[in-house]
Amino acid sequence: MVRLTFFLIAVAVFLSCTTSPSKKDNLLPFFVGTYTQKMGHVDGKASGIYTCYLNLTSGEITLSDSITDIENPSFLTVSSDGRVLCAVSELGGTVDQPFGTVVSYLIQANGHLKRVGEASSMGIAPCHLSMDATGRRLFLANYGTGNVCSYSLSAFGKLSAPISTIQHPGTSPWAHMIIPSPDGSTVWAVDKGVDSLFQYQLLEDGRLEPLQSVGLGKGKGPRHIAFHPSHPELMAVIAELSSEVLLLMRDSSQRWTITDSVSSLPAEYMGDNSGADIHFHPNGRFLYASNRGHNSVVVLSVDPEQGKMQVEGHTPVEGTIPRNFALTPDGQWLLVANQNSGTIASFRVDGATGRLSLVGVPKAIPTPVCIQFLDIKK
Repeated sequence: MVRLTFFLIAVAVFLSCTTSPSKKDNLLPFFVGTYTQKMGHVDGKASGIYTCYLNLTSGEITLSDSITDIENPSFLTVSSDGRVLCAVSELGGTVDQPFGTVVSYLIQANGHLKRVGEASSMGIAPCHLSMDATGRRLFLANYGTGNVCSYSLSAFGKLSAPISTIQHPGTSPWAHMIIPSPDGSTVWAVDKGVDSLFQYQLLEDGRLEPLQSVGLGKGKGPRHIAFHPSHPELMAVIAELSSEVLLLMRDSSQRWTITDSVSSLPAEYMGDNSGADIHFHPNGRFLYASNRGHNSVVVLSVDPEQGKMQVEGHTPVEGTIPRNFALTPDGQWLLVANQNSGTIASFRVDGATGRLSLVGVPKAIPTPVCIQFLDIKK
């Protein structure tokens, strides 16, 4: 009994010392994933993962901290309680390092990240990862080998070895995203190489069991998906290769079909482009997607009942190659990570129209790829 008491006291002290940074002076903390190496598609110039703050009044971005103990942390995810951050290390494909890795960190009170775990990605070029609502299950997509993995996480951020490793079919699968469904019972993976979405049942032990695949049509190259915040039967997809935004709806038999498709580009644009990221506004009325080449964010209004969209306009991102972007939890700000220009731009969101207005001068952050906010409501 005495040992248990001492253990509980130690846990309480530990957690009090690792409480994540909170909203202070109207500042919202966020983390930036980057490329640190020169690769075939990018000239990485960053040092690692950056801790930043967004001023919710002015839109100004300040850099607070950075860590340098990880290579190519291109994508990040944060637990729902704000205590743990996980990052891919986008590597692999060499004799010395056949696979990439995933690294876990505890988020300290000052925003500093303390490394606590690492595991193999069991594939080449891990490019996306996410957690379930409990923060105890982690899911990862490997771009180079087209396979996905699941892991367990302890309360202190320790990573298990992969629980499931599932290979996508086809001659050139390129898994590009993996996220849990809104109710957390299933997990969805997006594969650009085989133009399909894959749904998996999430079992109690963390294993993934195949349920269904949804083909989107040859040559579209789906990259990222987003679920509507209040209509879980509605899903949006950004198609990298065809520069399209797709809406899919689920029927009573759990089948998903495309209900609408629009170009992410203005009709007059004839240059090269590839779609990158997609997110619904928290109010569910608007949808945003980023264009690399046109270097813009397309703003769309959404009718969730009919599964239809309408393009409202295109906003220049004031940089080049906008990868990931993120909306603040209250939906009042949108930040864009401009990978090749090495900047993050702040946009104020008009809640009535969904339109974006640049505020200030974009913040210099080397080769930014991913932006992850800490939810101020938690």
